[in-house]
Amino acid sequence: MSVLCTDTAKPCAYSPLIRWLTMTSNVNPCRFLAAPQSGPQASEPQSRTTLILAAHPDDEVIGATSVLTSVGGAAYVVFLTDGAPLDAALWSSHQQLPRSDYATLRWRESIAALSLAGVSKERISCLGAVDQESAQAVPLLVRRFATVLADVRPDIVISHAYEGGHPDHDSAALVAYAALAMAQPMPEHWEMTSYHGANGSFRCGQFIPSPDADPYELAIELSPEQREFKSEMLLCYESQRSVLQAFVASADSERFRPAPDYDFALPPHPGKLWYETQGWPMTGSEWRRLATFFLEQQGLSRQTLRCA
Repeated sequence: MSVLCTDTAKPCAYSPLIRWLTMTSNVNPCRFLAAPQSGPQASEPQSRTTLILAAHPDDEVIGATSVLTSVGGAAYVVFLTDGAPLDAALWSSHQQLPRSDYATLRWRESIAALSLAGVSKERISCLGAVDQESAQAVPLLVRRFATVLADVRPDIVISHAYEGGHPDHDSAALVAYAALAMAQPMPEHWEMTSYHGANGSFRCGQFIPSPDADPYELAIELSPEQREFKSEMLLCYESQRSVLQAFVASADSERFRPAPDYDFALPPHPGKLWYETQGWPMTGSEWRRLATFFLEQQGLSRQTLRCA
């Protein structure tokens, strides 16, 4: 299943009631993800296959180290993008490299980081979008992810939330929704946290409260040893060191929730999205235009996604 990102990286034309369940890191979170109503005392799921769809190499460590260390070699990790924007000014490390070499660097960093958690290279793949360009490639990405789902047949899929933190995070949420709507059987779909700018400030490790969210939300409190291990995995992403400092500082817990029903035609929160404050090329209105056009072309309405 291992597919080098550069092999396929081509540009393509409120406050609901939440039931918090806090668990220590010595409990397999997938035990809860498999049967949330049963709580952390649910029996260990047999042969549960977990797949993480991460927008960029490093997002899987930021959001789901507890899952990776619990299931280890049984996990699959799929990257939406190659982690290398077309504009080198958007690279977190301003190295004098061709873009393809920077993408290869990020791929190698992901192999090193995930090997610490026991995830083999054969279980890591990339759907091939260019970093920051995934919204323009959603139809292709959905087809590719649907193929991965058919091959792996995971029981649990963990992806990003639709929160306006990064356009590729939002694309990952959309790709997961659209591909899972076609999956038979349909896996459990959960979300991990990343970051967003709701309420006008940068927030990481917290979900935006959603009126459509399931009342179950899982918080994994990481032990000192688990936090140190997460930091070691993040250190493998040497090219991203300056960007990852905020996530190292907030690495005391991880949160997961069942993916809510999203209306991708609407912004995830009032006001400017975080990525709109960064001077990046994508805007929220353009992202929603592309998402809405794709969903209409595929005949996937919000109601269709909810009932799939």
